[in-house]
Amino acid sequence: MTHIENTGERILLERETPLMIARHLSAYRFAKDYLSSRTVLDIGCGEGYGSFYLADVASQVKALDYSREAIDYAAGKYSKDNLQFLAMNIENLSSLSQKFSAICSFQFIEHLANASQFLKDVASLLEDDGLFICSTPNKIDASKGQDTPFNRFHLKEYFYAEFKELLEKYFRTVEIFGLKRSKKLNFYRKVKKAGIFNFLPDGLNPVKRFYKRMDCDNFVLSKESPDAALDFIALCRK
Repeated sequence: MTHIENTGERILLERETPLMIARHLSAYRFAKDYLSSRTVLDIGCGEGYGSFYLADVASQVKALDYSREAIDYAAGKYSKDNLQFLAMNIENLSSLSQKFSAICSFQFIEHLANASQFLKDVASLLEDDGLFICSTPNKIDASKGQDTPFNRFHLKEYFYAEFKELLEKYFRTVEIFGLKRSKKLNFYRKVKKAGIFNFLPDGLNPVKRFYKRMDCDNFVLSKESPDAALDFIALCRK
């Protein structure tokens, strides 16, 4: 399998914590309920784990990333008859001749300095009544009030209102869900911070056991109190 450098630009399953994997996979799990038998374009697929996951239900998944290294890694790691990985810069999206019934782009739009052309191209690649499902971190959580994004790979992060306003320029309807920690996860975060089980060996430490077994069920989606969300997940209809 092709080696891929862990720069921090994208999630690598073998080198990431169960907590971060569950958070990122939550967007794909949300999308999966809408993609049965659809032709799907996954833009900014990274190392490919999410595209592989969506291929369980979609009729076809075409997964794009600008990094040839990431695409070679994904193609060597994940294989399904209905899954194809392509190295492509988003500036060339308009060169795709196929239209799709759904397009996904998770934790990607914040890597663009100006998303307008990207969203225009996405809309043009969708079939009539097609879906665009997009996630991005909440600027309030991601950069804690800083004007400059904390993550060096993020060029533009969004508050709820500006993210919704941006999407509404290109799509007929826009619903935005906030991804939040579950009550159980918030409880264990407090216990971890208190450090009351630090004296126990790893195998007996309930906090470490919990974080080791983290999955998507430890996150919830809600339309209420969007400013409290970790990430926004938008469901847009052409």
